[in-house]
Amino acid sequence: MLFSVVICSYNRREHLVGAITSLLLQTVPPDAYEVVVVDNCSTDGTAEAVAAIARENANVRYVYEERLGLAVARNTGWRAARGTYVGFLDDDARAGVDWLETATALIEENSTLRCLGGPIHPFYTSPQPAWWRDDYEIRTRGEVQRPLRPGEAFSGSNMIWLAECLRRYGGFDTSAGMKGTRLGMGEETALFRRVWEGEESPLFLYSPALRVYHWVPPEKMTMGYIAKRATANGQFEARFALSQNPGVAGRLRLLAAMARTVVVEVPTVLLKRRQYRTTENWYFEHCFIPIQNISSLLRLLGIRISTSQREEPEA
Repeated sequence: MLFSVVICSYNRREHLVGAITSLLLQTVPPDAYEVVVVDNCSTDGTAEAVAAIARENANVRYVYEERLGLAVARNTGWRAARGTYVGFLDDDARAGVDWLETATALIEENSTLRCLGGPIHPFYTSPQPAWWRDDYEIRTRGEVQRPLRPGEAFSGSNMIWLAECLRRYGGFDTSAGMKGTRLGMGEETALFRRVWEGEESPLFLYSPALRVYHWVPPEKMTMGYIAKRATANGQFEARFALSQNPGVAGRLRLLAAMARTVVVEVPTVLLKRRQYRTTENWYFEHCFIPIQNISSLLRLLGIRISTSQREEPEA
C-alpha cells in the first residue's frame, strides 16, 4: 500500500465526516491507500460516525487514543499506518480530489523524498467580514514546484511523509501543539528541524498542485484569534530557542536579542497603521510577528501563557 492518510480528531464529528469523504473521493483506486482516523478522546459520537463509514468502506480504519494532544494522536496514527507514505489531514480540512494522484506522480519522479507538501486554501461556512482577505488563511510556498529551503517546513494539514523518516526521527514533538481545546503550535516544525539537522540535504518537495482546503470558522476571522495564535507560536519558539541555548548565559543572550528586536519592531509596526483604512487589515498583515516576539520574550522571562482555541464541548 502506497499511502496511509491520518486524520486526528477531537470532538469535530461533522467536520471529520467531510474530511473523510474528501479522501474517499480520491481519483486513485481504494486499494492504493487507507484512511486512519485517530479519535483523540472525543465525546460527540465520533466513534459511531466513523464506524458507519468504515462499514461501507474497507479502507477506513478507526483508532482510539486516550492521551490528549494532536502530536500524540499523529504519532499514534503513523505508527498504526500500513502505507509507505503517511499523509496528514486536519479534521476540518478537505483534500483536493486529485491529492493522492498528484502525490503518486511526484513520488515516482523523486525517489529520495522525505516529505511532500502543498498549499492550503480556505473554505467558509459563514459570511466573511467586509475587510477580510482570503490571503490571511492561505498557506503557500508560491506557484512553482520546488524543494524547501533549509529551515522551511510545511503546514501540518498538508504534508505526506515517508513513513521510514517518521520512524527514524521519532515523529512529532508531544510537548508542543494542540491539546484538546488548548491552542499550541510547533509539533510539525520541531520534526522538520530534527530532519534538517540530521541530514545534509533532505528533500522536502513543495508542489502547488497538491492542494488542501481548510475550514475558516468565524472566530478565526478576528483579531483575538491572531493574538492567541501568535502568542502560542511565540511560546513554542522561545522553548525551542532555550533548548538550543541552555543555561543562564544562553537565556540572557536570548533575552537581550529578543528585547532589542521588540524595541525596534513595535514602533515600526505602529507607524504602519496610518497606511491602512481598517485596523483589522493592518493588524492581520503586520501584528503577528511582534505579538509572537513579545510572547517569546515573556517566556524567556519565565512567564508561560496558555491560550484556548475553542470552547470545551458540553458533557
